[in-house]
Amino acid sequence: MRCMCFNSLVNLFVQFLINFFLYYSKDHIRYTDHQCPSSHRKDVQIPICPLCNQAVPYEYRDQSPDRVVSAHIDRDCKSDPARKKRGKVYSNKCSISSCKQREAIQVNCEKCLKTFCLRHRFPDDHQCQGLRNTSHIQEQNDFLLAQALQENEREEEEARRRRNQRTVCDLKRRDFLI
Repeated sequence: MRCMCFNSLVNLFVQFLINFFLYYSKDHIRYTDHQCPSSHRKDVQIPICPLCNQAVPYEYRDQSPDRVVSAHIDRDCKSDPARKKRGKVYSNKCSISSCKQREAIQVNCEKCLKTFCLRHRFPDDHQCQGLRNTSHIQEQNDFLLAQALQENEREEEEARRRRNQRTVCDLKRRDFLI
């Protein structure tokens, strides 16, 4: 059995430290050199935003730099592309001059094609100007619909005629060959 006095423990510890430092000091001093699985926690570098070139601080130590920069771009970035991406939530202003209401969704009137708030969205509620000319618009829509239907009927008749003509030609060829 070996004696475990203080000197021998110190000698073992010193030998361990020498081996450890010889191994890790040469080739493995950096976290990336020895594939350390927790390098992002220990090798703390402050990420830089690619849009505004500002340093982005971590909220807590274990965060990945990609998530920190992404959150910065979504919330705090002062660059033009990030501002355009965020935009305003309530940007659809009512077309009634006395109404200051803004909506998150755009509500358009089918008759006059203007944007309105939820209170003024119906034609009766905003004295729609499109209602006065609806008979003229309706006549115009009916005329365009009739033209489209006639064109469609002409194309179908032409397709039928071509099919019949091909069938007759095929029958003549078959009779000729027999």
